[in-house]
Amino acid sequence: MTSEIVKYVPFQSTVDPSFWMKLAEHKLNDLKLSEEPIEVYATYTIKSNIKLRAEDASSTTVTTSTAFTSGRMRLDQDSIVLPDASREHLDFPNNVIQTVGKVKILNTIESFKTIKKNDLLNECCLPSLLQACGIEDTNNDKENLDALTSFFCLCHLDLKTHKNVYWFAFPVLTPATGKSIRFDESIAKEEVMTSLKQSMSEDALTSLHKAVYMMRLQQWQEQQTTGHPPFWIIFTNDEGEYQCLTLSFANYDGLSEDEKKRCKFAFLDPTSTQNNDFAIMPIPVGWTLRNLIAYLVLKLGLADGIDIISFRPSVIRRIDDESTFTFDANTDDLSYLLKIQLPSKEDYQWNSPSGGTRYNTMGWELNARNKPGPRSVNLAPQLEPSHLAQQASDLNLKLMKWRMIPNLDLDYLSNMRVLLLGAGTLGCSVSRTLLGWGVRNITFVDNGKVSYSNPVRQNLFEVQDCENGGKDKAVAAAEALKRIAPTIESEGYVATIPMPGHAFNEKEEVSVKEDVELMQKLVDESDVVFLLTDTRESRWLPTVMARASNKMMINAALGLDSWLVMRHGGNEDGRLGCYFCNDVVAPENSTNNRTLDQQCTVTRPGLAPIASSMAVELCVSLLHHEKKQDAPAPSPSASSAFSPTVDSSDATSALGIMPHQIRGSIVSYTMMNPTVPAFNHCTGCCDGVVEMYKKEGFDFVKRVCCNADGKYLEDIAGLTEFRAKANSMMEDCLDWDEEEADLEDDF
Repeated sequence: MTSEIVKYVPFQSTVDPSFWMKLAEHKLNDLKLSEEPIEVYATYTIKSNIKLRAEDASSTTVTTSTAFTSGRMRLDQDSIVLPDASREHLDFPNNVIQTVGKVKILNTIESFKTIKKNDLLNECCLPSLLQACGIEDTNNDKENLDALTSFFCLCHLDLKTHKNVYWFAFPVLTPATGKSIRFDESIAKEEVMTSLKQSMSEDALTSLHKAVYMMRLQQWQEQQTTGHPPFWIIFTNDEGEYQCLTLSFANYDGLSEDEKKRCKFAFLDPTSTQNNDFAIMPIPVGWTLRNLIAYLVLKLGLADGIDIISFRPSVIRRIDDESTFTFDANTDDLSYLLKIQLPSKEDYQWNSPSGGTRYNTMGWELNARNKPGPRSVNLAPQLEPSHLAQQASDLNLKLMKWRMIPNLDLDYLSNMRVLLLGAGTLGCSVSRTLLGWGVRNITFVDNGKVSYSNPVRQNLFEVQDCENGGKDKAVAAAEALKRIAPTIESEGYVATIPMPGHAFNEKEEVSVKEDVELMQKLVDESDVVFLLTDTRESRWLPTVMARASNKMMINAALGLDSWLVMRHGGNEDGRLGCYFCNDVVAPENSTNNRTLDQQCTVTRPGLAPIASSMAVELCVSLLHHEKKQDAPAPSPSASSAFSPTVDSSDATSALGIMPHQIRGSIVSYTMMNPTVPAFNHCTGCCDGVVEMYKKEGFDFVKRVCCNADGKYLEDIAGLTEFRAKANSMMEDCLDWDEEEADLEDDF
């Protein structure tokens, strides 16, 4: 008599979009170019039987309806455990089965199409299956049965379009060609698969379910994080009551010989059927039965016929300290008793082309057309436009870390607070470049309004910003940035920077003081200050503030056809000079008695983007040096004062050298990188000026601004005394020259 072949219902994958989002983040930030499989976790359980009342409102009949479905392997964002976490942190409910699998992310779609899928499944999953079944590792003390319910996913993630292609597999050991797993041929066809309700009494069925409950309760009390066991052993004690033990070699080996002969094995069957009455038996069962049978044959060495229970409770309740056992034999069980004829160990051995034997796996999931093939998902429609914009803008930066700049600190850049003093041509260009580097916190300070001449050169403004007298530049710039990148933080403050030589009266003093206090507050709260104002004297107070607060300051200035980008030195000895360190006079009002072309910033249009880009790139390079603003500049070479040479790695960061100054010209299309030390009598950064500002604050600023000839500031900086000494030395030199000339006349 030919026996029936056991048929199975394969798993189906159910993947929450949050899984793909977290996996893409892990690929971008951690895995990068690696294609090594990573461990992920999933869950599966039974499909609960939902009781539905009949449509007739007068009827009291309750009908039970459950659609025929495959078991669902479910994954979401909690399935991925990042490198700095551990499996113990997973918090799956204890009424589901937790399983571990692997995901292999291929870097190109071409690789996904051409890779040999069956060979890959054997390579990635067969070793763990053989180890679980005792073929490759016979150490029973370290038995791990996770492989019996594992899964594998091959995928390609398009990080740019958010379109993912994937193919799940649920690997099982399969018998060789011509071999199969069958029901016991010694038993009548109608009896090889019977409902437990038919084959057991109500008391016995209740005892069985209680034994399963007690097994789960004991497991939860001992570990509290373990889910429902996928497989277990069922036997009866001396009183005839059922007892259950989780499946393991140790638990089976601990049974007496009589218990081994009478025991049954069970697995949680996640498949569901239309109802519990079938005219034609047997019906398909859960996919995990395949590996259970392989384990019984290969690990436990069982043979001949065996009883296996396809355990299908109508619902699995969670277990906690307050849970109690409840069971209704009429509605709470849809399980089956299977009479299986076990294959032999040799049935699992395939003939190898090179001679000898080997084992084989199968289990690739069918696609939506019910054919072997991958599936795809497009996450873009499910994502917020602001999230898509941020992901896309960050993509280029994170890809830099894959090969070219692995030490790029994007977290620091995104959390950095930047203050832009000036929201004009330079301020607009600098802010856009900062966005490109992933900077998320940008503050503007400016006292001007958007005029009709601005939009063509200042790329944050539009003609609408010029209407009705014009919007405040700082506010309009901040609003424009948030329209471009909705997830950033940007604010604009309307304030006037007090300047040497620009006197103010008593009525204006209150507002000027408020502006000074606001500026100092913003400088203190910032990590980097960009100095991007129009006039020379407007750069004085920010220079003093940055030195007093030891903040990184990047200065950019434009001429007609030349530009300057420089970084101010910090507080260490031997520090670099600031914008005013080459001056021997105090800054003064540069707008008095000037024609229109001298009052406006008249520059060639291409200068601002060049200077702005250089300023931001210098800043980012500097931020990647451990000393930040105190980092040394390259030393000038002996051949040219304008060609830097790097004497040591201390003068470079992950992004290259960090010059003190970059001076460029678009007349000759050249750049120079001079290095200038700080001047001890500088009106912007010398110790005397900075200490006076720290001591007197606004009163000091007031005296500097209201002093028309700049003598007060020169006295504080020591320039007056310095020039006097210099003049005295020059006079001595002239006297020496005259004496030498008189001496020559004597001959």
